[in-house]
Amino acid sequence: MSSKSPPFGRSDRRPQVRYSPALGKLICERIAAGQSEASLGREPGMPSVQAIYKWREREPGFGEAYEAARDRARRERQASDRAQDRAQDEDRRWRQALRPRNRQGRVSTYSDELGGVILRRIAGGETVLSIGADADMPCASTIYHWIRADDGFHDAYLKAKAVAADIFADAMLEIALESTESTARGDALRIKTLRWTAAMLAPKKYGARRALAPEPEEEAQQPIVVVIRKFGMSHDEALATVGRGPLAEKPEPERDWWSTPS
Repeated sequence: MSSKSPPFGRSDRRPQVRYSPALGKLICERIAAGQSEASLGREPGMPSVQAIYKWREREPGFGEAYEAARDRARRERQASDRAQDRAQDEDRRWRQALRPRNRQGRVSTYSDELGGVILRRIAGGETVLSIGADADMPCASTIYHWIRADDGFHDAYLKAKAVAADIFADAMLEIALESTESTARGDALRIKTLRWTAAMLAPKKYGARRALAPEPEEEAQQPIVVVIRKFGMSHDEALATVGRGPLAEKPEPERDWWSTPS
C-alpha cells in the first residue's frame, strides 16, 4: 500500500453528482431556509461547493433561482437579528425602569414642569416604561405613583393617552404603506398591537362598533273604558252612566271647620 493512498482502500474523491431541475430546486429551498453551502455540500447526494458554482454559471435558471434564495435567506436573517436586538433593548429598558434608583443625579420630586414633559412624551406615543428608562426622568414606579396620587395629573394622563391613540392610528397607516412581502408578517403583528392599544385608549373612536337595532317606541296606552249597558238603554244613556256606578269614587261632603266627624 502506498503512503499516499488513503487507508483501507477508501477514496477521498467525492462521487460526481449530475444536475437536475429537481435537485436544483431542492438546493434553492435549503439555501432559502438558511443552510450554508458548506454544510449542504457535506451531505450525501449533494454536490460540492465548486459544483454548485459551476451549475450557477452553466444553468441560467438555476443561477437566478439560487441568487433569489440567497437574498431571501439574507433578508430573513437580518429581520431575525433586528427582532433579537429589539427584544434585548426592550429587556434592558424593563430592567432599567424597574430597578431601584439612587439619589445621585435622579429626579425624585414632582413639579408642574416635569409633569408637562412627561405628559407631552406620553401624548407622543412613548410608554411610561420607556420614559422611566431615561436617566433624566423618574422611574416608572414613581410616575405611576404620581398618576394614582394626583387627580389632576391623572386626568391629564388620560387625555395624553387619548392623543397617543391618534398617533398609533397614523403609525398603523405608515406601517401598512411601507410594508413589503418580506416584512408583512411582522408588520401585521405590529398593526394588530397598535390597533388593540388604540381601541383600549379611545374605545369610542377606535373600538369595535356594533350596530344596535333601534328600540321600538312604546305606544301610548289608552285607558280602557268598561260600559255596563242595560237592555232597553240607548248608547248615549249608557255613556252617561260612566263613573256613576256603585264602584265609582264619591266626593266627600263638605263640612264646616267647627263640626266634628260623625
